[in-house]
Amino acid sequence: MSKSTVIKLKEIPKDDDYEDYIAAFLQAGGLYVERKIIHREIEELLELDIIATNFQKSSADKLLIEIKSGNWGFNEIFKIKGWLVYLNFKKGSFIVQKTRPSISYFKDKAYELNIELIDNSDLTKTKDSLNHLLLIQPSENEIETIRFAYLLERKLLKQLKKLKKDCHRKGCSYQSYDALDDYFFKINSGSFFSRSPIRRIKQLFDNYLKYKNITAKICNELNGGHFDDEVTELTKDCYKELFYDAKEGILHISLYIEHIARVTILKAVIEHLVNKLNGEYTAKKFSTVLQELSLPSTIQYGLNSIFKDKYFYLYPRFWQFFTYVFGGFILTDLKEQEYKILSDKTGIPVDEIPNAFDAFNKLFPHQGGWFYKFPKSSIEWHQFFPIAFSGEGANYRRMIYTKSKTYEELFNLLSNDMTNVDLIKWNNLGYRIIKDW
Repeated sequence: MSKSTVIKLKEIPKDDDYEDYIAAFLQAGGLYVERKIIHREIEELLELDIIATNFQKSSADKLLIEIKSGNWGFNEIFKIKGWLVYLNFKKGSFIVQKTRPSISYFKDKAYELNIELIDNSDLTKTKDSLNHLLLIQPSENEIETIRFAYLLERKLLKQLKKLKKDCHRKGCSYQSYDALDDYFFKINSGSFFSRSPIRRIKQLFDNYLKYKNITAKICNELNGGHFDDEVTELTKDCYKELFYDAKEGILHISLYIEHIARVTILKAVIEHLVNKLNGEYTAKKFSTVLQELSLPSTIQYGLNSIFKDKYFYLYPRFWQFFTYVFGGFILTDLKEQEYKILSDKTGIPVDEIPNAFDAFNKLFPHQGGWFYKFPKSSIEWHQFFPIAFSGEGANYRRMIYTKSKTYEELFNLLSNDMTNVDLIKWNNLGYRIIKDW
């Protein structure tokens, strides 16, 4: 068994790392976080650092948050005001890492524009500075894990851009890189600026259907076939390289984007339903709102089923936590503790967690369900989850279940040696991507 490598993060973050640091606090604090949303038409119009959504039973309120680690002034404040007007948002927050002698004056002027200016120059007080925005108290373990996941995400997306650029420079004929880059943009940014929530949901589903099975298509093209061939499954060789050998490559990027697309659709649909229903979850009113979406019959059937769940409005928050912190898997030896943590961090009672997991299969039906029990390992795994992110989930378990913060102590709690092999494999894959790419 190969030796594990602990992943370290910057203690004093700057630039993108600082944005990750703040976003991690917000997500660990119970908000649904969307990051780096780009509005692009003929040219790029703007880039939003963070949109944080507070999911409650009767509302899903959004907050625009701009972050600055370097110099700033009134230009940034007025820019944020312009974005609020353009997006029709009521208020925003501006978080700065560098203070100014006249910070109180700036705060007063920002307040007049419905912008809260937050001085975060003392990083030891970040939790206190952001506390009024949070739903729960974030722990250092969740914050560190989410920061790692964000860093991993940035590395993967940077590699995709490089592969795309190199392909264009060499004149290669692959469609995979352009298609995957386009898919992520349309999911993360392109649909966000639709004036109508219904139009956004339709755009998300249209792109989901357009790029369905994209990982299998990329596998097919890179191995001599065509991107537009009617392929629906990975070849045995691609599957082996991805999940058994854990080799770095574009297919890990594709798996991540496919998963995030599904989570984003879940979020967009539930956000619209919550805001439209305002807590009045009657079958008649739900049916009326659902008809407005004009979704495929299978999706409408799934939503009708999800609607019966008492805590369905918290599912976006649940799935983002399961993705970025738990890494898409459950340790069956510690299942009771795992479910307790999921409950504490997402607001969904332990008894309702199976329904939260099943919601994914109701909305995106998968033969046999999305969860798969490893036959030789004490792991229940969300199928086709990007295992580089499972590495951050493995690292998280090391931190929360042991006093020594070591894998060796964690392994003593597990009943199957193959579980240890999988956790180390996932951890080291994530580390290699961050280190080498």
